[in-house]
Amino acid sequence: MKKTHLMVLAIVAVAVVLAVGAVAAYADITSDSQKPETTTDAVASYWDAAAITATATDNEGIAYIYHKIDGHAARLNTVDGTPQSAQLIIPTADDMSLAAGTHTLRYWAQDINGNVEAQHVVTFDIVIDAVGPTTSATSVSVVRGRTATLKYKVNDALPTKGTADVVVKIKNRAGKVVKTISAAGVAVNAQLTAKFRCKFAKGTYKYYVYATDASGNAQSKVAYAKLTVR
Repeated sequence: MKKTHLMVLAIVAVAVVLAVGAVAAYADITSDSQKPETTTDAVASYWDAAAITATATDNEGIAYIYHKIDGHAARLNTVDGTPQSAQLIIPTADDMSLAAGTHTLRYWAQDINGNVEAQHVVTFDIVIDAVGPTTSATSVSVVRGRTATLKYKVNDALPTKGTADVVVKIKNRAGKVVKTISAAGVAVNAQLTAKFRCKFAKGTYKYYVYATDASGNAQSKVAYAKLTVR
C-alpha cells in the first residue's frame, strides 16, 4: 500500500511540473499582443485588370494574409517561415476574374502568435477598354529627294496608358504599298509625325494610318491623306 501511495504522489508531482511548464510557455506566447498591420497600393481605377499588392508587417512574424473580394469566399495565403514583412498580389489565381464595375476588397493579416488585425476595406473600379482609337492624317507635299514629314494623329477616348502602336503605309496610284513605317508606344491625342527620305517618282500617293491602342483595340476606321511628290 505504501508503494502505491508513493507512485501516486510522484505522478501528481510530475503533473504539477508539467502544468507549470505549460503556463510558462503560454505566458511567452501571449506576451506578444501587437497585431500586424497591412496596407495596399490600391488606386481608384484600373484599366482592364487590377493588380493590387497587400503588404503585411509585424514585430514577430506574419503567418497569414487574408483577402476577400466582393461577396466571394475569403482567401487565406500562408506565409512561409516567419518574415516580419510579407506581400500578396490580389487578385490571386484562386479569385474569380473581375468584370468591369466597382469592386470591394477586404484584407487583413494574422501574426505567428495568433494576433489578428481588424479588416481593412477599399473599393476600386475596373474599366474595360473595348473601344478602338480613330486616326486622322494631313495632306503633305515634298520635293523628291528631300525629307518628307507625314503628319497624323491617334485619337482615343479611353487612352489606356496613353499610348498606341502605329503602322503607316504609303501606296501609289495602283494601290501598291511602296513604304511602311512602324512606331510603337506613341502618344495618343497628340500631333505625331513620321519622317523619311523621299525617293519616290514625282506624283501623287496616299498614306494610311493604322493604330492599335494599349488595350489591343484596332482603329475603327483607317485614316488616309495625300502625299504629293514634286
